[in-house]
This record gives sequence, structure tokens and C-alpha cells, in this order.
Amino acid sequence: MLHPLIATVRRFTAFPDAEADYFLSFFSEKKYKRGAVLLEEGHVAHEVFFIMKGATRQYFFNEEGQERTCNFSMEQEFITDLESFSRKARSATSIVALEPTTCMAIACTDLATALHTSPATAEFFRIVVEHVAAENIRRTKSLLSLSPEKQFSDLLRDKPLLFQRVPQRYIAQYLGIAPESLSRIRKRMMAVQKS
Repeated sequence: MLHPLIATVRRFTAFPDAEADYFLSFFSEKKYKRGAVLLEEGHVAHEVFFIMKGATRQYFFNEEGQERTCNFSMEQEFITDLESFSRKARSATSIVALEPTTCMAIACTDLATALHTSPATAEFFRIVVEHVAAENIRRTKSLLSLSPEKQFSDLLRDKPLLFQRVPQRYIAQYLGIAPESLSRIRKRMMAVQKS
């Protein structure tokens, strides 16, 4: 049976069996309990995680010391603090498991080796970085130009599982609104759907 990591990679680019086996050999499986920290703010991100099962939340603290959720990741997604990982700088964010989570992890040094020796791996990570950059631009535009209602409906359309697996307060943080506002938006949208 094809490993889920390789199946995910092949959704983006061709990945010959020999290079897929080589790439997979650099990963190790890690399991985290709910609430466990995968990366702590102020530490260097030495690993990239591929989520096999579970969900994570990435967050930071703003200048006022308020917690702000900036990302959620679930099955078949990669997660790290990309800036910290690529620049070997202290992470500005933390990553925590929202539920029991099983990941495949690859260390920075191993990824560098794979990138230099496997053209398919290099191509895949080029696509991933482009995807992350495009997603960050889309998210910034959304926060700056869309109403909370529109952001909510877009999130519901794009990631419906979030609303079943993530506490409402974190979704509110992600949308930049108070939990009470999110509650009101949900009620209004449900009333519209029923009518």
C-alpha cells in the first residue's frame, strides 16, 4: 500500500519509486498527546511535520500579549514555522496538538540532504513553498478586505472539518474576531440557510 506521505507528494508532482523510498527513509514517526507542543516559540524549528492523523494549531502572541491563531493543519498536511526552519532563526510561533496526533517528521539537515540529492524532492518542496506563499497572500487579503461573515463562509467552504474538530475560540482567533461575534455569525448564517 502506498504510504500517505508519498500519495500526498504525488498529488503535486511525479515522484519515481526509487526517489520516493529514499525520501521516506529520512522520516521518523512521532506521536503527540492532545496539548503536546511540537514547536515552542523562541526555539528553532529543526523539523518539518507531515500529519498522518490528528490536528495542530499554530499561534503567536501579539504586542499586547494576546494569543492569535494563524494556522491549522490536519491529515495529509505539512506544518512547521517556515521562516524559522529555513533561516535557522528563533520561531515566532508555537505549534500544539489539538488532538492525539501522529506525524512523520524530517530534520532540517536530512531535508537539506534530500533536496540536494533527489531532484523530485527539490521539485516537490519548491511547489510546497510556492503554495505556502500563495496561501499567505490569500489569507492576508482575506483579513484586510473581507467581512468576518465572508471569511467565516470561505473557511466553512474550504475547511469544513475545522468546525467539527477545533474549539470555537481558536477559530474566532483565526478570523480575528471575538468568540461571541463568531457565535452570532454562525446563528445568522444558520437562520439564512433554514429560510
